[in-house]
Amino acid sequence: MNINVIGRQLEITPAIKTYTENRLQAFSIFSTIKINTINATMEYSKGHFQVNLVLNCKYHTLTANTSDFDLYKAFDAAADKLEAQCIGLKEKIHEHRAEPVSQTDIRQN
Repeated sequence: MNINVIGRQLEITPAIKTYTENRLQAFSIFSTIKINTINATMEYSKGHFQVNLVLNCKYHTLTANTSDFDLYKAFDAAADKLEAQCIGLKEKIHEHRAEPVSQTDIRQN
């Protein structure tokens, strides 16, 4: 899983980068959705921070956008949104399994 941290109009300090990478490494528990890359784009404009997270899976792309006056709060809110989307996708994949043949209703002609 590759993690990219990009700053626009903002310098990414080592503290921000380690905090971001540590929080996004927690997404490795979602092994069923096969995460390839996570891109975190942080931007400062007009007195507030915007955070955009894009998670690329094998067949899906999940995104989360937030803005706040505090960079860490904005990032945490975006990470929480992305985590909720991952949980929903994981449940959707898990519940979409076929029923065993012994439990299906087969009509005899």
